[in-house]
Amino acid sequence: MKLNNILSIAFLGMAVSTMAQAHVTVRNFANGVDSMSGKSDHFRLNVPTNRNKAVTQVKFVIPEEVKLLFIHPVLGWKYKVEKNSEGNISTVVYKGRMEAGEYTAFPFIARNPAKSDTAVKYKAYVTYEDKVVVPFDGSPEAKGYQPTILLK
Repeated sequence: MKLNNILSIAFLGMAVSTMAQAHVTVRNFANGVDSMSGKSDHFRLNVPTNRNKAVTQVKFVIPEEVKLLFIHPVLGWKYKVEKNSEGNISTVVYKGRMEAGEYTAFPFIARNPAKSDTAVKYKAYVTYEDKVVVPFDGSPEAKGYQPTILLK
């Protein structure tokens, strides 16, 4: 009985610490972790609120080697796209409101680069209601966090 209580407390502690350190991720709808090189796939950009403040903007930067094909509109959010010199979408800026303690998944379909056994690294910048921008771009300020999908 005591072992069950200890395990329950340990599990609860891990869950709480994980929630406190939540960060922006890109996940494949099919399996959540990886995708096929050279193929189109359905992904979601998961954005949690981390600072006990509402999120008002999410800037999502698409890697040059990825072709963003479709954006799924998200209720309560408007978006604008920026395109590169080839006419491909390079950035999506979402504006809306996500209250503290919530998360939003922004679905999209993209074609992966043809190189297998590699990691595709996206960038995201989350703006809070107090105008603080939190980067998820692999930088030291982001503590290395960066939305990444592995290709097979």
